[in-house]
Amino acid sequence: MYQSPSPEFLEPQWFFPLFALLWVTITGLLAILGGWATLATYFRAGDAVEGERFRFVSGSMGARFLPVHYGSCLFVTVNETGFRLSIFFPFRLWSPPLFIPWNAVASVELKRFPFFRYAVIHLRDQWPRISVRGSAGQRIEQAYARIFGSNVP
Repeated sequence: MYQSPSPEFLEPQWFFPLFALLWVTITGLLAILGGWATLATYFRAGDAVEGERFRFVSGSMGARFLPVHYGSCLFVTVNETGFRLSIFFPFRLWSPPLFIPWNAVASVELKRFPFFRYAVIHLRDQWPRISVRGSAGQRIEQAYARIFGSNVP
């Protein structure tokens, strides 16, 4: 029986190089589509910051109708000067840690979906919306409200 020759890229030795190329492409595309890359030009974090830390948080970033979802892979630190966002190491490529100061935040509003609460953060002069679920989102909203009260800076 005749077997057609398989393309060379389907050989086992090509699996890891092709997987790596696909990983780099997808993480870069998600960073651009979600707006993380844009925010990194303005809010790239230097060192780690002190504050209340939350690990493996879920959230999203991007346009209202087409956000990029980060399921249980965000790390959030909240303090008196702002909040820091970073992504779990394997997904961090093209998405460096961010530190968003409170004076760059236009508003924070708590919302509720049937089974969870989340905070929606709108930044001044930036297009991506940031949503953070659970206690990390509530803590961001509380810190923002404590600092600014009902007055928006």
